Amino acid sequence: MDRAVETVERALEKHGPPVYVRHEIVHNRHVVETLAKAGAVFVDETDEVPEGAIVVFSAHGVAPTVHASAAARNLQVIDATCPLVTKVHNEAKRFARDDYDILLIGHEGHEEVIGTAGEAPTTCSWSTGPPRWTG
Repeated sequence: MDRAVETVERALEKHGPPVYVRHEIVHNRHVVETLAKAGAVFVDETDEVPEGAIVVFSAHGVAPTVHASAAARNLQVIDATCPLVTKVHNEAKRFARDDYDILLIGHEGHEEVIGTAGEAPTTCSWSTGPPRWTG
């Protein structure tokens, strides 16, 4: 978390505002508000960022399609993905390459889940957790 926040702070120091950030950099309202006051502009998608502008990808990671969208719009990407999330993305790619079916357990709509599933879209299934047994 600290690494991602520091990434946005350094981008603001180096480039000045505005620095666009795709989604909240971390799940901490106080931190997000502080960064917004300093000039970070939080957006939901890269198409909200002016062409050629600087965009930071959050600690939660993004799917390859998001990287492609940013490249197509000539955005200057600063990737603040947490190294642990990157490790999960790499594992998903490896298992997909080795023809495994992947069951991804996580919260629906959460950026980490979306990004990881995006690394292996044809082999990844999603669940919120194990089935609940009644009896």
